[in-house]
This record gives sequence, structure tokens and C-alpha cells, in this order.
Amino acid sequence: MPAAFRRRAEMPNFDILVRWLDILSGLLLRLADARRNRNMLRVTRSGDRILLRSGADPDAQPLAAAPIGATLPEEILQHARGGFVLLEWPREMTVTRTLAAPAQAREFLAGVIFNQLDRLSPWPVGQILHGYRATPAEAGRVTARVLIARKADIDATRAALAEMGLSVDRVVAAADTSHEPIIFWAKGAAPSDAAQRRRMRLFVGGGIAAYVALCALTVLGASLSANALQEEASMLAARAHALQKRADAAKNPAVVAALPPPERAWVWKEASTPAVALIDALTRAIPDNAFLESLGLEGGKLRISGLAEDAPPLIDALEKTGRFFDAHFSAPTTRASDGRLFRFGIEAQLAAATKKGK
Repeated sequence: MPAAFRRRAEMPNFDILVRWLDILSGLLLRLADARRNRNMLRVTRSGDRILLRSGADPDAQPLAAAPIGATLPEEILQHARGGFVLLEWPREMTVTRTLAAPAQAREFLAGVIFNQLDRLSPWPVGQILHGYRATPAEAGRVTARVLIARKADIDATRAALAEMGLSVDRVVAAADTSHEPIIFWAKGAAPSDAAQRRRMRLFVGGGIAAYVALCALTVLGASLSANALQEEASMLAARAHALQKRADAAKNPAVVAALPPPERAWVWKEASTPAVALIDALTRAIPDNAFLESLGLEGGKLRISGLAEDAPPLIDALEKTGRFFDAHFSAPTTRASDGRLFRFGIEAQLAAATKKGK
């Protein structure tokens, strides 16, 4: 494969992209023109005066009539700024020619007419604007009605109307009863409008690029957020696993005993019931006619001793607090020296510590 052809094959082909941008920009311009066409202002030249009508109907009532160069009412100027300005070129300033050609040449009629302009036009080809309308083919022949006007006259009229505040969008031959208007000039065909199409292409391309960039940034942001959430979820899962492992270790005394002293202290701290909660539970369980002489907590067990008028109800009262279970007398109850109170000793398992140790 030749090197030049290989380099061309390796280079990215932007022709399709440019073609699509041209199509999109053309559609936008057509939509803008269609929107403006709904508010058309028809300008008909007659000598040195113009006649203004609203809408596409050539027989509509005139809005105003004025000499070329005069000041127009503000409402007409507002109408022109928001609408489509159509200039009808007078028939007296137009040359009409007829050209016949074989019916097979209908598809190439524009080229045939262009090649014959030097014969049909009374002015040099570079100084004219022309348009044509072909009639249906009859007897194997097609006839074209060619209209020719001086470009300088049309340009001068457009410039004069622009000074009056009317920017012409299209120039057509004045309509008659038997033929449709023929276009001499349209804004889309001017060099300045080619620049406008290029600007529109850049605008559309920039909009598409901005949209793609925004989508890419959105996807990137969502991906980063998802990664951050996944990392946070992983950290929470790791912490939950560590806590579960520590809780499981607290259930097995042999595992707790094998832990290093700092970790063992943390496990005991987490698994043990706060002494304040135990004292509060005892305060609620011991009636006012009972008195404690000693209180001890060791190895998940509570040991208390004291004097009470009726000792057996203390067992049920301790278990009802929810902090203790398996409460029982550690020694027989005996009558005190005063003969009214009974001396008791009770042991009970700490409910929180035992449940964690199961």
C-alpha cells in the first residue's frame, strides 16, 4: 500500500460529521425562516415608490405606500424586524425570454439556461440576476420562461430599503395571474449568508460538543460518586465485621482470655453492664424496709447481703428489673438479734453479661 494512501486511511474522516452539521444548521435556518414567513411583509416596487402589504396574498389591503427613501411608521418597522421581507420586482424592469429544449434535458435545464444567458440577456452575464420556470413537457419538448433583471438595480433597491429599515430576505418577479413568482435573489445564496451558515455550523457543533462534554462529566461524576459510596460501604462492612468479631469473641471466655490485655479490657468494657445501671436497678428492687450491708460484683455475678422484714420477695424483685436472673439465696435466712428483721444473702447473674457470653 502506498504511504500517502496509508496516511489518508489512518487519518480520521470528518466529512460525515461536517455533512451532518451542515444538515442540522440548514434545518435550524429553515425553521427560523419558516417562523419568519408566518409574519411576511410584501414590498412591491412601482417606479420610485413602494407599496407595503402584510402576508403572502398579493391582493391583500396595503398597509402603506411611500417613496423610496422615506421614513416608515414604527409599526411597519417592527413588523419587518420580526418577519420575512419579500421584494417584488416590477415587470417593467424585467426582461422575459423563452427557451425550448428536449424533454430529456429537464433535469439539466438550469445548466442549459446558464450556458445560454449570454445570448438571452441584453446585459453581460456578470451584471444580471435571473430565474426561470419550466412548463410541463409537451410533444417531447420543455419550455422555460426565463426572467432577467439588472443586478445593480436590485442591489441599489435593497440598499435603499435597508436604509429605510427594511432588510430584504428575497427578491422575486412580480406575480401575475398565470405564473408563480420566480426568485431572482435569496438571502441564503449571498456570501454573507454562507458565512452565517458557517457560524451556524460552528454553533451547532459547539452545542453538540458541549452536550457530549456535559454527558461525559455527568457519567464521570456518577462513577466517582459510586466509587466513593462503594469504598464507604466497604469501610462500614469492615467495621461491622470487626465489631461482630469482637462481639463473638466476648461470647467465648477462652477467646477473651487469649486476647492481648488492651483488647481484653475493651471486650470486657463492651460486654459488661455499667455499674451505675446495676445500682439503679438495685435501688428500684430493694424495698424501703430492707437494708444492704454488702454489695459485690465479680465474674458476672452480683452478691448482696443485708436485713429485711421479708426476704423471699427480694428474689422476684431482682429478676423483674431485667438486669439480673437466676437469683437465689446464697445462705439460709436467719432472724436478726432484734427479732423483727431477717438476715439474708443473695447471688444473681448479671443479665447483660450473661447474654453476651452465651
